[in-house]
Amino acid sequence: MSFSDFLANTLPITIMELFAALAGSFFLFRTKARGMNRHLVIFLWITFFVEVIGAYAPIAHFSDFKYFSFVENTVFEDHKWLYNPYVLYSYIFLSLYFIHFLRNQKWRFALKAAVSIFGISAAINLVLSGVYFESNALYTIMVGTLLLIVCIILFYFELLQTDLILKLKKFLPMYISVGLMVFNLCVTPVDIFSEYFSEENTFFIKLHNAVYLYTNIFMYSLFTIGFIVCSRKKTSS
Repeated sequence: MSFSDFLANTLPITIMELFAALAGSFFLFRTKARGMNRHLVIFLWITFFVEVIGAYAPIAHFSDFKYFSFVENTVFEDHKWLYNPYVLYSYIFLSLYFIHFLRNQKWRFALKAAVSIFGISAAINLVLSGVYFESNALYTIMVGTLLLIVCIILFYFELLQTDLILKLKKFLPMYISVGLMVFNLCVTPVDIFSEYFSEENTFFIKLHNAVYLYTNIFMYSLFTIGFIVCSRKKTSS
């Protein structure tokens, strides 16, 4: 992959992340929202800055370390040290986001306990397995995806039992849930199989890049639309 290919695959994603974060800020300004929706916007800004900071690694690689030469031959040569904890944080936060909207107290308690166990076990796995600096933490990705999907499915199940089903157009978590479901169901299998393919497998690399590009664009576009549509009403959620 050349530097131009890298930009073509990552720059649109970063731009969409920025649009989503800006739309989220506009949503907060218009609605004065508090609670988890405010934390969601903060999460999107963190996501954007992690993406910008993490760009140092491919820039260093494609410039033959003309830039950021101080990371060459160090554990920071790749940006896995930044993305692995971020991925863990994202699964924990997003799971808690949907748990917040559940009314069934037994489900809330069980899922919060599951999130706590997942967070502790995934952090231990990052430290003890040796993947922290080396590769994607598959344990975090697989268990985190499963946990998040369970939270979203239970969120849908409860939604069907309330009158909110008639007001989905202006219910922000619905936009967020659809975007995340599509993204995780498409990306997680690719992440898992990517550990078994080499850089010489150009077909898989193109598939990986295409899946990431289009699912990210879809997800952040949906987030942006959701923020704009829902900014027309007052909320404190």
